[in-house]
Amino acid sequence: MSNNSVIDLKFLNEIIAGDFGFEKELLTIFADNAKRNFTKMEEAIKASDNNSWYMASHAFKGAAASIGAFGLARILENAQQYPENDSELKKALMKQINDELELVLEFAKSRS
Repeated sequence: MSNNSVIDLKFLNEIIAGDFGFEKELLTIFADNAKRNFTKMEEAIKASDNNSWYMASHAFKGAAASIGAFGLARILENAQQYPENDSELKKALMKQINDELELVLEFAKSRS
C-alpha cells in the first residue's frame, strides 16, 4: 500500500493549507494519541470493559479521520460499533488496527 492510499493527501492538504509546521504538529499529536488509545483498547480487552473499548475506539476513530487516515478510521468504526464482541474478535481487530496504524505512522515519519 502506498502512502497516498494510507492518508488522503487532498484532505490533509485542505486541513493544513500549506502550513507544513502545522502538519508536523498535527501528525505528532495524532501519533501520541493513537498509541495511547491503542493501549486503552488493549487494556479494555484484558479487563473485559466494553465501555472503555467503545470510548477508546471512538476517540481513535475521530483522530484518524481528522488527518485523512480513512482506512484506519473505517476499521476503528467497526471496532466502535461492536463493543460487545468477544475478546478473540477484538484481538483480531487489534491486529488490523495495528497493521494500518503502522502504515499511518510510517507516513507521518516520512513527512517530518
